[in-house]
Amino acid sequence: MLQNNRPLIIGITGNVGSGKSAFCHILTELGFSVYNADTIANQRLEDIAVINALVARYSSSILCNDNTLCMQPYRISRKKLADIVFSNRKEVEFLNSLIHPLVLKDMQEIVNNFAEQVLCFEVPLLFEAGLKECFDVLVLVTATEDIRLNRLVSRGESLESSKKRMHNQIDDKNKRTQVDFLIENNGNLEDLIKKTKALATEFIKLPFKNIRPFA
Repeated sequence: MLQNNRPLIIGITGNVGSGKSAFCHILTELGFSVYNADTIANQRLEDIAVINALVARYSSSILCNDNTLCMQPYRISRKKLADIVFSNRKEVEFLNSLIHPLVLKDMQEIVNNFAEQVLCFEVPLLFEAGLKECFDVLVLVTATEDIRLNRLVSRGESLESSKKRMHNQIDDKNKRTQVDFLIENNGNLEDLIKKTKALATEFIKLPFKNIRPFA
């Protein structure tokens, strides 16, 4: 039974390389609905107003060309955008100011139209975006810095790029005391599956809070 005509809203976060996406994938396999804020943001990169704003700031060189993997010619090259943004905090702030309001609007629409009891959102920059008060429950997936760095490099990212991405996020130490549940993911996949299943059994028992809407 939904309370106050909305589902229990669970926010899942964790710094890059922590394994939060693997955690969310396991939840999906267990039957929970999990929406990824980055996926929603990437969809918004296809909005013509967003494309025009990015071209105005970075020129048409930010668009796809014959050497980039895009299906349409007038479309943002995510690789080019990432190369610019992740190395400059000012550009991160600009991109966030452009995309975040649209993403929050989409997330609120998901909440308003959701009919199941538990709704999960994977939000990498949950704390950075000031969204703590938008969730009934907060879950932090964490791992040591060395393990996270090794995971990023093993995916093909350069060491320098990986360190920059990690530097742009709030340290886990400042997040641990602000969440309801902590998933330590320093082990293998089997260990993460076990921890995820144990936590998932608690979701349906958790109380609602007086939270604020996303938008």
